[in-house]
Amino acid sequence: MKKGIKYKFFGVILLMVVMFGLAFSVKYLIVKNQDLLSAVITSVLVDLTNSNRAERNVLPLEVNLTLTAIAQEKANDMAKRSYFSHNTPEGKSPWQWLREGQYNFRYAGENLAVNFADSEDVVQAWLNSEGHRTNLLNDRFTEIGIAIAPGFYKGRESIFVVQFFGYPVSDEVKVPVFIFPY
Repeated sequence: MKKGIKYKFFGVILLMVVMFGLAFSVKYLIVKNQDLLSAVITSVLVDLTNSNRAERNVLPLEVNLTLTAIAQEKANDMAKRSYFSHNTPEGKSPWQWLREGQYNFRYAGENLAVNFADSEDVVQAWLNSEGHRTNLLNDRFTEIGIAIAPGFYKGRESIFVVQFFGYPVSDEVKVPVFIFPY
């Protein structure tokens, strides 16, 4: 009987040591790799954008694959060449990106972000900026495309975020209207 209690006691102690070790290992991983807790994720950005629109009785945006592909090209370009601007260093505007990507629009807008580690922080920053908020909540827009790209900006690792909004041109309307990018 004493032998059985001894083994149970040893088993409990061993289990406690293993649990204690796992707890500190997980804590170390989380502190060392904060990406496990937060990240900029395009689908979350779309959901947060649409949630904010719904709170203000504005219809949700539909993801448009063409807008998303153009946003990805723009994000990749900014990340590769380490700039953060609506216009490229050569002066290419957001509207040129849209035209070259074959997105025919009546209305369009662009929001950018860099150096954020969490989707909620990105959307909150856009909402705190009058111009970005205007784009995000504009009821003329019906479609959205968002992309992210890792790169370096001002000497540090960064995530570049591009958010394009659009209202596609119908067959009978051919004149685009530009809304200032933010």
